[in-house]
Amino acid sequence: MFTVLIMFLTLIIGSSVYIYFRLRPLLPEPGTWLSLVAKCVYVIVFFSYLVGMMLQRGGYYALSTPFLHVGAWVLAAILYFVLIFVLIDILRGINAFTLKAEILTFRYRYGDSGGHLWSLVGSIVVAVVLICGYFNAKFPTTTHLAYKTDKEISRDFKYVLISDVHLGMINCDHFMEVLKDRINDENPDFVVIAGDFFDGDPEPVVNSNVGNILREIKTGYGIFAVNGNHEWIGNANVADDFMKKHGVTVLRDSTARLPFGVTIVGREDFSAGSPGGKRGGRKPLADVVANINSNDYTILLDHQPKNLDEAANSGVIDIELSGHTHAGAQLWPLFVLSRSMYENDYGQLRKLNTDFYTTSGYGTWGPPIRTSARPEMVVVEVSK
Repeated sequence: MFTVLIMFLTLIIGSSVYIYFRLRPLLPEPGTWLSLVAKCVYVIVFFSYLVGMMLQRGGYYALSTPFLHVGAWVLAAILYFVLIFVLIDILRGINAFTLKAEILTFRYRYGDSGGHLWSLVGSIVVAVVLICGYFNAKFPTTTHLAYKTDKEISRDFKYVLISDVHLGMINCDHFMEVLKDRINDENPDFVVIAGDFFDGDPEPVVNSNVGNILREIKTGYGIFAVNGNHEWIGNANVADDFMKKHGVTVLRDSTARLPFGVTIVGREDFSAGSPGGKRGGRKPLADVVANINSNDYTILLDHQPKNLDEAANSGVIDIELSGHTHAGAQLWPLFVLSRSMYENDYGQLRKLNTDFYTTSGYGTWGPPIRTSARPEMVVVEVSK
């Protein structure tokens, strides 16, 4: 965890310095009191997310809220400011050795009209990307999947999959209220939550109205959930107690059987035991499914879509449902990292006799922005 924090700080500091020298032409004239104020505001804004996280961990929730909201947007802005200004700098470099066009011959200094123009262009592009990404995140889609099975189910059934809701300081009561209405409109037999229902520290959710909203979700056979890495980053035991108190069955390397021939298997997350996942705490899948009825249609919930062969080779898992990836890490072009890390970072896959589906998730981590795939709620129908 300490190593991750150091890397995060290094990226933030390095990026903030680079972006500052690219935005310099837009700032007040150097040497004035306005320039000093602008620099102070710049530093506070760029480190607001870290400040908010520290205040939240200290229990100062009301004070942390504005810092987290501002900081969340800044995290996305940093990515796109770096991308746009690196692109401009590449064009400047090419121009210096080839075309020598005047429009790309400038310096990022106060009073340089070319520098002022490109600083402004970069800022406008970033603003447009963030606004579009915000509205993309605010309007989740509903994805419909249909499967047929030869297993001995007594009837067709329908269920809703959600993952990566990330309830916390940024998205909470209203966000959950809208999701509840969407679920109820589908009239599912049951609901499954594939982890990261909480954003981290569960206290903001525990002290909200989310528990009552959970109880208003209408299903024939209940809600089943597993932990994700963010439950372990926060406090998995507190999160689980909250879920159980409000009618959700939390499966931690355990199973639940429904009366029409369906078994739901819930894996403990890879990070089980500690935020770094160094203590283990996750059983082999073979041990978890050792005593289930092999004739049941078996649904496996596993937050992170890793080691897919384990489920495919089990001989009993009909479908594995995961989340975690946010369909390419939520912000374009981070899908490059996501696809290099996961065999199925988003969508459907079939291996042997097992189907896999990795959802893009319903919520957002950090920035309330998605410039990659849209957030989704997944409705799955299974028939004989």
